[in-house]
Amino acid sequence: MRILILSFILITIHSQIYALQEGYIQTAYNAILEKNYKKAVENYTKVIENQPDYAPAYYGRGLAYYYMDNLNQSQKDFLKAIQIDKNYYEAYYGLGILNAKQGEYQNAINNFNRAIEINKNYAPAIYARGNAYYSINELDKAIGDYNKAIEIDPNYGLAYYGRAIIHKIQDRQSLALQDFDKYLELNGNRDGLADEVQRLIKEIKESKR
Repeated sequence: MRILILSFILITIHSQIYALQEGYIQTAYNAILEKNYKKAVENYTKVIENQPDYAPAYYGRGLAYYYMDNLNQSQKDFLKAIQIDKNYYEAYYGLGILNAKQGEYQNAINNFNRAIEINKNYAPAIYARGNAYYSINELDKAIGDYNKAIEIDPNYGLAYYGRAIIHKIQDRQSLALQDFDKYLELNGNRDGLADEVQRLIKEIKESKR
């Protein structure tokens, strides 16, 4: 009987700890969506204190630090997530966007490549690699990645925006208009780009007169 009672107590304690951890993770995730990055860091840190080998917590905290422009700590957390799980493709993506923010586009491409090698259908890494190619003026590779991201996820609004920009640069104005319209349909002003897109649409239409 004592063994059964002890087992029940241990199971109850474990369930309470698990529920607490889940609460911290959900709170941290919601905080990132709400752009409350300090709160996200605090809650991911609580998860890490209780579960120091939980790679997603390091990745999540790394993202929060990234948005806070604490790039050194962000890099440390992404690398820690990879140390724990070498196939954690989101962490390679994290390193890639960090590299790109620092203007290290070839390093960014290398990290996006690693993420895509692990998960070939990870559209955010494919789209982000397209942005890196765009930044080094490899436009054919960039539009290839935007096409691939859209093929994987037809509702990936930013990929339409990126592709529209290249269509405009390469004088495919009708295709640019189609993609700008699709971007607005999907994303509206979610990314703060609506005014710029409307300006570009107006510019294209006026040039056709």
